[in-house]
Amino acid sequence: MPASGRGWHLTTAKKKEILVNNIHGVDIDAQAVEVTKLSLLLKVLEGESGQLSLGFERVLPDLSRNVQCGNSLIGPDYYADQQLTMFDTTEQYRVNAFDWHAAFPSIFAKGGFDAVIGNPPYVRIQAMKEWAPTEVEFYKRCYVAARKGNYDIYVVFVEKGLGLLNPSGLLGFILPHKFFNAQYGEPLRGLIDDGKHLSKIVHFGDQQVFENATTYTCLLFLAKRGQKKPETEIVNNLLEWKNSSNVAKPQNSITRALYFNWNVTPVADSKLLNRLTEYPTKLHDVTLRIFQGIKTSADKIFIVEKINHTEKQILVFSKELDAEFWLENDLTHPLIKGGDSKRYQLNAPNRLLLYPYQSVDGMKFKLIPETTLKSNFPLTWDYLNKNKTFLENRENGKNERCKLVRVHLS
Repeated sequence: MPASGRGWHLTTAKKKEILVNNIHGVDIDAQAVEVTKLSLLLKVLEGESGQLSLGFERVLPDLSRNVQCGNSLIGPDYYADQQLTMFDTTEQYRVNAFDWHAAFPSIFAKGGFDAVIGNPPYVRIQAMKEWAPTEVEFYKRCYVAARKGNYDIYVVFVEKGLGLLNPSGLLGFILPHKFFNAQYGEPLRGLIDDGKHLSKIVHFGDQQVFENATTYTCLLFLAKRGQKKPETEIVNNLLEWKNSSNVAKPQNSITRALYFNWNVTPVADSKLLNRLTEYPTKLHDVTLRIFQGIKTSADKIFIVEKINHTEKQILVFSKELDAEFWLENDLTHPLIKGGDSKRYQLNAPNRLLLYPYQSVDGMKFKLIPETTLKSNFPLTWDYLNKNKTFLENRENGKNERCKLVRVHLS
């Protein structure tokens, strides 16, 4: 890059133009918005040297209109048919409804965005029901993708992203591929199939893209204008895939039983998969119930590490309190999480779940009454009381079910 004042100014001016005219973003987290704006400004200055301004002309662009804070999924219509007085200032601030057309009028005057890219949040709707029940109902009313099963919020982001594109626009997201086959993904698959929006899928299978999270992801590329034949790619080795941009990719196919599932497979396996898809008996035909598993909303308290034990008591370590405690044996149970399952073995960690429930009729479970806990399980009761403030304020204390002890199956 030129080091002279004039050359540096022209280079930076071009970067300013690209930023101001072409890059926009929305995030509900105000801090993330500020960090993004700072990162973009640093990109403008990357490789440059010299003064920050030339004459009276400002060198760094004002990005306040480009990157804005708001709820990408909820617009002003969220308050339609509802009394605004129902939402106090805190609630309105948390929801942070966002009007895309008012925020970016020049973009929508041309029909929408050329491209939408992102890594949408992965949040199961069961969790959202705890702290945002009105939003969950809003999604069901306003988004096709939210109308079936216990969906994940990322499917709603896909539908919203499609709606923001202009007629020639493209969308690229990294997200879980579970919606390919899950029941809750059926409405979104139908929406994509109906519009022939599917352009390409890069399927990572069980390859872990994110270092600190166990997620099963894919790259999903959609086009607003209908596509004749989508491309598919299966990644069996993440490192090789990253270094193989110029290497011919193996041929794969996507098998789609209308709205029911998508299966990305090597062409050689597609015939077998088609036969299995057509098989009349499915898993749901031979099971009474399939459920998510144990959910505590306070893992650092209810999930403890076993250190030692006696016949009736057990010594555990609590991450929340960073201390050791003796508890009664009867209310702790071995806990194996997904990361403990390997291809050919099952690791047995010293992890325990504190489960203050009792069986009713051998099938159902109910919370052990406070008086029973105090009398029969004094050590456990004392431990829970040391965590009382946190437990009673879960979900900001807005959920009436946020009692001192609450673990449930969902």
